[in-house]
Amino acid sequence: MELTRRNLLEGGVALMAGLAAAGFAAVGSPATPATACQYIPPSLRTIAMRRLAFGPSPELMAMYDATPGASDEERFDNWVRQQLNPIAIDDTPCTNRIAATQLKIRYTRNNQTVNEVRSLSWLNAARETLWQQRVVPDLDWSERIRPYVEVRVATWLRALYSRRQLFEVLVDFWHNHFNVRADADSRIAATWSDYDRIIRTHALGNFNAMLLDVTKSVAMMYYLNNVSNKAGGGEGGNENFARELFELHTLGSDNYLKFYDQRGDIPVVEYGNERYASAYIDYDVYETARCLTGWTIANGRDGLPNTGAFYLLEAWHDNFPKTVLAPAPLPGVPPAPNFSYNRGAQEDGEKVLRLVARHPGTGRNLCKKLCRRLVADDPPESLIDRATIVWMEHRDSPDQIRRVVETILLSPEAKNTFGRKVRRPLEAIWAFLRATNATAPNDVPSVNGDETKGNYWQSLFWSVDQTGHRLFGWDTPTGHPERAEYWANTNALTRTWSIFYTITQSWGGNFAIDIVGQTPASLSCVGIVDFWLQRMLSYTPSGDLRTLLINFLAQGGDPNQPPQPLRGAPDWGSADAVRDRINVMVQLLAMSPEFWLR
Repeated sequence: MELTRRNLLEGGVALMAGLAAAGFAAVGSPATPATACQYIPPSLRTIAMRRLAFGPSPELMAMYDATPGASDEERFDNWVRQQLNPIAIDDTPCTNRIAATQLKIRYTRNNQTVNEVRSLSWLNAARETLWQQRVVPDLDWSERIRPYVEVRVATWLRALYSRRQLFEVLVDFWHNHFNVRADADSRIAATWSDYDRIIRTHALGNFNAMLLDVTKSVAMMYYLNNVSNKAGGGEGGNENFARELFELHTLGSDNYLKFYDQRGDIPVVEYGNERYASAYIDYDVYETARCLTGWTIANGRDGLPNTGAFYLLEAWHDNFPKTVLAPAPLPGVPPAPNFSYNRGAQEDGEKVLRLVARHPGTGRNLCKKLCRRLVADDPPESLIDRATIVWMEHRDSPDQIRRVVETILLSPEAKNTFGRKVRRPLEAIWAFLRATNATAPNDVPSVNGDETKGNYWQSLFWSVDQTGHRLFGWDTPTGHPERAEYWANTNALTRTWSIFYTITQSWGGNFAIDIVGQTPASLSCVGIVDFWLQRMLSYTPSGDLRTLLINFLAQGGDPNQPPQPLRGAPDWGSADAVRDRINVMVQLLAMSPEFWLR
């Protein structure tokens, strides 16, 4: 029985049809995650493995089981707290993998062909060093964007092998929140290691500090054009970043009063002893753009040095008074400017970022997004309320985000919720590779003398990007959608299902996965299925999935005996057919609703 992509996809369709017939809803509608599998997971360990990590692996499950705790809840709480202190977790094996990874680069320029495998040498480079990739004349595009490609590889390796799984989940969350398409501009791609380092530095830190560093980065400056924002009268200079600052990065579109144009008409809210305009209007965007005039990058233009460093160009700054999110003193009375005359680019810019970062609307918007990522597509309002209180109380704390995440994860709502999230394609692929103890490839200069081959990582990225979940490649500032209804569709599912097979092929990623070798010898069909249910799901589900997989493995034989080859077609008594069937069974399991829910 030769394993082919067609066999795998046909088997997946049959499995899903069987599940639907057995009463499982097809993944697709907004209600599906809550109803697809009607069960409560047997322990909090399942939630830890499936939702607070990129999937269970033998190592992570052993780490969890070794966590002190007299009860499942106490162990879960201690594990969450350990994960929220990532620096204390020894991640040497993952670091060594990254250091040993070889990534190919091949191009022809000026009649010279470069065909090499190199280590990931740009990951720790300073911004100014990375910028040199941009300014070197006559440099091939693949050389200029090399830092971006290296970060993609390192991100995969951390998702698969890092012991700091919750931290990696949160890094992914913040990259998506402050989304930048890395290959939109060579200056962004060349300095991508710096942008990734900013996100990683602040992922559990203070939001205002993160916002400040993101705003000053080459990546965000060029992606949303604040690099060219200079005083120009009227609505100021370039307002692209200012608009996304409000709509996506801080208060969110729920706090946008689209049809208001008078500041005096904006309702006022109070938090503690502070008064705030309850929401933002277009004038706040225009005024914020004025506050950020002169915030640019030293790119060699307009007399600036060419270092790639953040630069305050006072000649571009609008020094006139400004009004941003100022509360009306009385209903209908416009507020006075809260940015005074001639304060300078640095003070105006830092003040406006602090203003939006500390706003109660920002706190609630960000806490809702964190709850949506970590708990459910439609998280309980009670949990959002509690997280927002912690967010606001710790606006000046260096570990503000860590405190909020801890509040969310240790809540009864989080502990009693499962199956109300669907894995996005990358998350499903990473979970499959983690559960199967897959070994990532190293690129090679050539295969059988053919220098056009051996670029396994490039082939992998091309295949995975076809699912629509493009790491650092989402086109718009919104970032990848989080909700199930966007991803639970034919294209994303079937393309991801296909990758469970193609990822082991030389043309699809060349990952090494030995499913049969990891399966304990002499197990019955029942035993093999139960072993892989624990590995892939971290629990054994009740219902039809287990029965369907056992029957598939037994092929009409005794399920309490090891699987046997069929005497007739298609096996013709071949032992290889049994090996293929075990491989397919695990890949079919990865297609099930139980595997995709988290």
